Amino acid sequence: MDILVEKLDGSRYYLSQYKVLITDFEESAPSVTRNSKQLDQRNGNIDFGGWHTDKTINITGYYRADDIDEEETLREKLYALLSDPDGYYITQLKTTPSVAMERPGETSGGYYDKLSNYPSHKRFLVYTEAPEMELVGNVNGTLLYKLTAEFKTMKLPYGETPAVDIAIDSPYKDVPVNFVIASHVTASNTSAINWGSIMMHLSEDLSGKTITTVAKVIVTNYQGKIDPNDSDGPLINILDGWYTGNWASLTNNINVTGNGVYTSVPKTTTKSPFTGTNNMIGVHTYNLNATIEVWIKVEIGNTASPWSPNPVDPEYNSWRYSLTGNVSIPYSGTVPCNQLEQGFTVQLTATGSASSLSFKIDDAELTSSNAVAAGDVFLFNGFSYTQNGLSIVSKTNKAYFVLQPDKPNRITCNVPGTVKIIGFQNLYA
Repeated sequence: MDILVEKLDGSRYYLSQYKVLITDFEESAPSVTRNSKQLDQRNGNIDFGGWHTDKTINITGYYRADDIDEEETLREKLYALLSDPDGYYITQLKTTPSVAMERPGETSGGYYDKLSNYPSHKRFLVYTEAPEMELVGNVNGTLLYKLTAEFKTMKLPYGETPAVDIAIDSPYKDVPVNFVIASHVTASNTSAINWGSIMMHLSEDLSGKTITTVAKVIVTNYQGKIDPNDSDGPLINILDGWYTGNWASLTNNINVTGNGVYTSVPKTTTKSPFTGTNNMIGVHTYNLNATIEVWIKVEIGNTASPWSPNPVDPEYNSWRYSLTGNVSIPYSGTVPCNQLEQGFTVQLTATGSASSLSFKIDDAELTSSNAVAAGDVFLFNGFSYTQNGLSIVSKTNKAYFVLQPDKPNRITCNVPGTVKIIGFQNLYA
């Protein structure tokens, strides 16, 4: 067994470098302190809660010296290493033999050469008041000393993983962009005219690109055919490209038989003449007397995904917000990681816009009344709240976040963007 000592300047030392063989590494549970008050003539106490104060780690090891002078040199180096008032991190290096089992007498000698060390998953920020060295005796002409030290945690009473910055997947449902603007409409066709149309514009020119068109239609107030003597219809037709005067691009005919939900067959094409004023998508009803709600989606590629509004549509943010909650922070600690105590920072880089901000981790919600624009960078650390480097504390509700063990720690946000947790750590009791 060994111990890795990491100074705050990043320098690293192993106790084995000082001929110390660690034989015991024991950590206590975090000590608990409570705040309570006893009132006269009242049984018991009024409890105001408790908290963890520190954790104690006790180590035992042995080292050998050829003579008193060498022991004095080793002792001075160990004092200098361990009696550091600034503190340092210690990590237990556990020992596993390369041979799990052997018969007595099967091998001889070289046992320690077969041992290999591997680090614990946590480390501790500690100090020690006074490491002690005790002479055990003279063994085969060398001096054997016993080293004992009691470490106490300095900042947090927990074991910690090294602080890292982690990028979280966008807290939004990952669906391809719908290129149709105002892609959800409602219309009634109750006149005697056979053709009624709903036209929707595309957000950009997709000429020559492979696109897929799909639609969902809800039919209500169905009255049947406008012209019962007409053998055609009633039909709903989805046009994958509006081509003035040319109905050859009419596709995805849906036969309507009554009230209900109808979904078109996805239509893939690279021939769509989306140019200029013809940059549209069309829905035509034929011989249908009913009220219809239409959802249309056009996306690049040959695979249709579920409907979603275009990013410029008014309902886009609320649609996105309703689909969030499936992105989580991968926290695996055993005790809560409080942002005000541990100090991690949440960085949100917006890729969309909104009139205000709502950012949640599970049930904790941070809000800002400031408008959000694409490219804005927010930093939230529980004490400071900035937008593009400028303080927005007065615009927020001053919320802070706590990562909880055995909970999803889901992220939700009303603005599309990317999230990074700066200084992320797992904490262990």
